[in-house]
Amino acid sequence: MGRTATRARKQPQAPLPPPEEPNRESHRDTVEAIVVALILALVVRGFEAQAFVIPTGSMAPTLMGRHKELACPQCGFTYTVNASEEVEGRPFPRRVYSGICVNCRHQATRLDEAPSFKGDRILVMMFPYDLPFLPGASEPERWDVVVFRYPEEPEVSYIKRLVGLPGEVVRIHHGDVYVKSPDRPGFRLAKKPPEHQAAMQIAVHEDARRPAALAGREEWRRWQPTSPGDWLVDDPQPGHYRSAETALNRWAELRYHHLVPDPEQWAAILDDRPLPRKPRATLITDFYSYNTNLGPNSSDLIDDPRGDQEGAWLQPHWVGDLTLGATVEPRSSSGRIRFELIRAGIAYRCEIDLATGDAELFRGSEPLGREATRLRGSGSHRVEFANVDGRLTLWIDGQPIWPLGMDYEQDDEIPVPTEADLAPAAIAVRDGSVTVKDLVLKRDIYYTQDPGRIDYLPVWEDRYPRNPVELFDFLSDSSRFYQLAKVRSRDYELQADRYLMLGDNSPRSKDSRGWGRSDLAWDPTRRPWEVPRNLLTGKAFFIYWPHGVPFGPGIRIWRDTQIPFRPYFERMKWIR
Repeated sequence: MGRTATRARKQPQAPLPPPEEPNRESHRDTVEAIVVALILALVVRGFEAQAFVIPTGSMAPTLMGRHKELACPQCGFTYTVNASEEVEGRPFPRRVYSGICVNCRHQATRLDEAPSFKGDRILVMMFPYDLPFLPGASEPERWDVVVFRYPEEPEVSYIKRLVGLPGEVVRIHHGDVYVKSPDRPGFRLAKKPPEHQAAMQIAVHEDARRPAALAGREEWRRWQPTSPGDWLVDDPQPGHYRSAETALNRWAELRYHHLVPDPEQWAAILDDRPLPRKPRATLITDFYSYNTNLGPNSSDLIDDPRGDQEGAWLQPHWVGDLTLGATVEPRSSSGRIRFELIRAGIAYRCEIDLATGDAELFRGSEPLGREATRLRGSGSHRVEFANVDGRLTLWIDGQPIWPLGMDYEQDDEIPVPTEADLAPAAIAVRDGSVTVKDLVLKRDIYYTQDPGRIDYLPVWEDRYPRNPVELFDFLSDSSRFYQLAKVRSRDYELQADRYLMLGDNSPRSKDSRGWGRSDLAWDPTRRPWEVPRNLLTGKAFFIYWPHGVPFGPGIRIWRDTQIPFRPYFERMKWIR
């Protein structure tokens, strides 16, 4: 920057003034300038974002490590399969040959011919927890996705979800997280904020994605009218259901049955052979397609289901916290529509008056609350109804009707599924008519007590499933569900300034549950599961590059690189 000056007229020289004391104001200005400079430096540092690449699948499906992404050859559902063992496998890397679709359970093969993609590239705000007074920063909060230094190897960075806070006792009980705070007696269920809850839900079934091999096989249809004739199925096109106009003074119900073919049934269907057993509904479990990666010599789930194969099919933990979504188009100006979710034999319902738009929530026959909605008259509306973490939530066209959801009192009894949990979702209409389509069912995360081990060993002391068919036999037999009450709990007590970290891919996450104490030399006070606050590095907040999506002719220039490709805009998002 240049400097200008003006020429001044010559003035008579005045006598020199007596010497003055140093100007205290100038010293204060200097100190203030230094303080301002330090504050600006801290602000810049606080808002500095660094890029990280996710190496493994411990946070899947929220954050993907190295993986393969494919459209199921049967139903077209897009899912991902872990491929980190292709570069980190022990004792040697292993190519991924097969993976199982979460939507229809068809096992796709020859995945070794498909490209593998590197992990998500994310942005992490550095040191927001050390400067909580800055805009956008805060103290560490439960459900934050956090980058921290691994206590056993502080030079290595990990990324997990913060679940336990200092001074708490965290209990993992039947897949849920309970906490006991220092200032409150007893354990309480840790409830996710609605925005985290929505982001953390995992796919169970999309009705619009139906297996080609099951076309015309009505015995495998998952959404079925409870009474014949109450709903016109697939009218006017697949995935559309229109309620009959004859349902007066009674509920016309369309119910979901969790009908999933086991590997032997799938083989018979594909070979056009008689089924080895009839279709039977099973409980919804913590099934991750991501964890079904198998190599070329370990993909046989029928004749050789043990060893590495067991990790792909033995995903047995019942999940009762569900979210039901549907697009609703009223065909009458009056009537009522009802959404229902079953958990441990108890029905949780949302009823909406199509004339007024008023919505009412129920637990069994107990009313919990009433609010106005925009679902009235004609038009198309997206409705999502959830029962997660002891709370009912309702969204209409993406807007929450109860901003924080509606909590309800849970019994102290251990949750045990019943026969009703084999068909845990339904939509019903009374005194009116609607069309529903794009039916989607999702589940919550089930947190296991130990990574790499199942919680059901006490349940199966005398009868451990040896293959997928025996697992399906258990999951379909309601007379055996009482045994799930044997599942134990596990507690983690946290000291001051210590945190508990868990991965979203709970069965395969190396996190607080499975750490040792190899760092006792430098921190003898740390319990194995604790992460000291001084090891927290930053908060993950955005996926800026998932991977490139190939399109067009798909010209392969390297094993895992095809051109042309486009940015994966659909997965560029804020991290919740």
